[in-house]
Amino acid sequence: MTYYKRESEVLVLSAASSSPGTGWVSTTVQNAMNYARTNGLTLVLLSGIFLTGALTVDTATGGGQKLTMRAAVAGAATLRFTGGSYLFQVNGINDVSVSGVVFDGQNTTIGDSSNQAGLVRFRACSGFAFDGCKVTRSTKTGVVALIGAQGTIADCAIDNCSVGVLVYNSRVEVARNRITACSNNGVYVWREPASGVEYDGSTIIDNIIDDIDTAGGGTGQNGNGIVVYRAVGVKACGNTISNVQYSCIRFNASGAAQILGNHCISARECSVFLEATGPGLNLDGAVIANNIIEQAGSGINVVNLGLYSDGISRRVTISSNHIRGITKNTISDPGYSPTVSIASGILVEGLCVLTGNMIEGAAGFGILLGTNEATYDLLATGNLVHASTTGIGYSNNASAGRISIVGNVVSGATNGSVVPVAFNGVSYYRVGSTDLANTADSQVGNVYVGNNRGY
Repeated sequence: MTYYKRESEVLVLSAASSSPGTGWVSTTVQNAMNYARTNGLTLVLLSGIFLTGALTVDTATGGGQKLTMRAAVAGAATLRFTGGSYLFQVNGINDVSVSGVVFDGQNTTIGDSSNQAGLVRFRACSGFAFDGCKVTRSTKTGVVALIGAQGTIADCAIDNCSVGVLVYNSRVEVARNRITACSNNGVYVWREPASGVEYDGSTIIDNIIDDIDTAGGGTGQNGNGIVVYRAVGVKACGNTISNVQYSCIRFNASGAAQILGNHCISARECSVFLEATGPGLNLDGAVIANNIIEQAGSGINVVNLGLYSDGISRRVTISSNHIRGITKNTISDPGYSPTVSIASGILVEGLCVLTGNMIEGAAGFGILLGTNEATYDLLATGNLVHASTTGIGYSNNASAGRISIVGNVVSGATNGSVVPVAFNGVSYYRVGSTDLANTADSQVGNVYVGNNRGY
């Protein structure tokens, strides 16, 4: 049973099995929410479990007023889902605040087949604050913002969902959450304009994201800590991301990106991956800086130049990253090719600057500059590659664009320090015996080298 009682400026809600006493009124959670809103009261949930179906905050309920809802003791009041299209939804009501409440989907089927289905949803509303809550056991996404929603999802624990947080055609600050054990993605920022890409401006800051699987399949659509699609101007800063099946951070056709100060640990494929996978879906501009990357199938990739029915990724600065423990990982997922990761510290193709990066222990190349003819205007300067199989590889394909390799240090490479490289569709490999480390300033074909050291 559920009972409410008005006390001054709050409406107290109890999950007692019988009336707690004088003044308590038998109700439903939805009716209590409506009463609190209509009367301008804060709804306070006492400790306990409230069984409920879909709860709605919209213009047709609660006098169309805003809602402030909190747990009397943070984490001790649980709304447990019994069925419907969602557990809790705000639709068109601004300045809604929810704090300290547990939303438990108990793995009950959510009756919404759309990509935007979720246990908790904020639709077409601004100023929402979802703070200090727990969201667990959702068969769909945990928390969804859609249709232009703007607000914050902060200091929450989100676990055992398909996707932790989905920001769909909305602008949200996702901050200081702990997102774990999700079967497909941790945080997904997704824009869907009629064509091309669209400004977004969401921020993903200081979250802890761990244990992300790829139950939905695919070759990178799932299995990511943070994935951003067609959304311009997104920041991913200060996050700690670990144990993911594809990438810790993956930006697809999402330029003006800032990927700063993250700690990425154990990515089966590529830890930080920037790409443009479809014609017209370009990634223009990004800064990747001050990240620590450990234990991955590759460290940082910036790929696609519009040559193979893809888009164009360009204008990226990669600086002051620490990358170590890059290994050849087997990825035998259907449709994934090649089936072994390239194990490079950094791979770039078009209009990129690499400076001040430290790469240690790459099983393939420390740095790869270009992929055959997919190569132009690359600068690598002031980088240190240590104890990697091959130091710096550059494309000397007849159609490759200009590359400058200046003032880098390569130590302990067993397969050459600064060498020409080709890609055969399966792997990158050294071509011939040329090594341009320790040579005087010179132009060699498409490559300018100078002041590099290899030993």
